Formats: sequence, structure tokens, C-alpha cells
Amino acid sequence: MFAATEAAKEIIWLKRLFCDITKLKCIPVLYVDNSAFVKLAQNPEFHHRTKHIDVKYFFVHEKVVDRNIAISRISTEHQLADVMTKPLDRMRLTFLCDKMGLV
Repeated sequence: MFAATEAAKEIIWLKRLFCDITKLKCIPVLYVDNSAFVKLAQNPEFHHRTKHIDVKYFFVHEKVVDRNIAISRISTEHQLADVMTKPLDRMRLTFLCDKMGLV
């Protein structure tokens, strides 16, 4: 959840930068591999299990509701951010680097 909040902040900053340069044609998408976070960000319903949710979650939800960003689920095996955040075996590292266009 913390990483998604930080990524949302970066997306908003980049969106503002690009809007100064050119007109954006679509809403930037934040890909998250946590399906529970995606569901809560899109449709926040109070539940006794969600009472511990931090204020950071509400920031992402607010940006989704305002249509500043969109949020979508991506499977863990296709999460490109893992290259920067996790130790990976050679096959997985090669696969993700190929998907990013790195040689």
C-alpha cells in the first residue's frame, strides 16, 4: 500500500509535467499486484477488517475518484517493478528486462 501511494504521487507529478509539454490523451494507469488494494481503491466500502487502513489509502482512492489516475491489477509474474525491488533469479530477471526493453 505504501509503494502504491508513492507511485501514485510520482504518476501525478509526471502527469503535470507532461501536461505542461503536451496534451495527454488518456488517464495514467497504476498497476498493482494486490487485488484487495485495487478493490478498495475503486470501491471503498467500510468493513470491520478495513478499519486499520492508513490515510495513504485514501489518497490513492481520491485520485482514482477524481480520475487523475486509474488503478488496475497485474499478476505478480508480470509486475515490472520487481526488477527494482526484489532479488530475482536469472530467468525471471531476463524475462522482466525483456518486457521493459532492456538488453
